[in-house]
Amino acid sequence: MASFTVDIPAGPIFSNDDAKQKCPIACAAHLGTWNGQWTTVIEGEMSVCGCTYQVPSGGSSPFTIDVAAGPIFNNDDAQTKGPIACASYGGTWNGQWKTVVEGRMSVVGCTFKV
Repeated sequence: MASFTVDIPAGPIFSNDDAKQKCPIACAAHLGTWNGQWTTVIEGEMSVCGCTYQVPSGGSSPFTIDVAAGPIFNNDDAQTKGPIACASYGGTWNGQWKTVVEGRMSVVGCTFKV
């Protein structure tokens, strides 16, 4: 099984103890696991956590969840953004989407195999 690491925003982190509380939650929210690394990118405002993702080799137990995809304005727009948003989490787009904040945020249905 291969793996890769991505830095995920987690809000301000003020210490290693603070990171130990916040980073596992931030990574799990994006279907990853915290690798113990974090860094502040905007002092007092934003830090990022190192999240590791395992790339399964032919898993067979699929599940679907909605993930944030930024604003989607129509079905044509969804055809472009849905697959990219799901791939960024290691999943595949199932063709479903909905707007949750008009003009600002939509979610797309992503299927994952574990």
